[in-house]
Amino acid sequence: MSTNVEVTYTTWEEIHRALGVLARRVVLDSKPDVLVIIAKGGLIPGRILADFLIIDDIGLIEAKFYKSIGIRGEKPYIKSATLPSITGKNVLVVDDVVDTGRTMQLVVDYLSSHKAKSIKTLAIYVKPWSTYIPDYYYAQTTKWIVFPWEICEALREGVVEKEAFKGLGDYCEK
Repeated sequence: MSTNVEVTYTTWEEIHRALGVLARRVVLDSKPDVLVIIAKGGLIPGRILADFLIIDDIGLIEAKFYKSIGIRGEKPYIKSATLPSITGKNVLVVDDVVDTGRTMQLVVDYLSSHKAKSIKTLAIYVKPWSTYIPDYYYAQTTKWIVFPWEICEALREGVVEKEAFKGLGDYCEK
């Protein structure tokens, strides 16, 4: 990881608060029929949103761009997709962070060929340099975010020290 990347940590409480705020914004606009979650970062936020929004139809798209924390590949690509029918439906695409915007744009372009009624996008965080701004986001940040569901990954990548997680890192495989 680059030494000039500033890191910030989020808590479960912060994530639930952010997703609660975003869920209210979504409902005020137009409740989606289907959630399409970008894996792997959007898996947990997407599940929480499905609970808040009472949505049972969920699709998954595994898109890859980062090789490791702070290191991107040449371009994003879709590794796999499992989707319910989205033809004629309102779709909400969910991810944790929109950094460059290229992954979110790739997924929206991919879904556009499936004749959805509408496609909206949501991320908890967005970076100010992103070329794609989601329809819904909680906050903008320039920092690398360590989420509570990726402690082991952050430890393995050397982004954080074990002491930062009060013994939780004891369960991580090396």
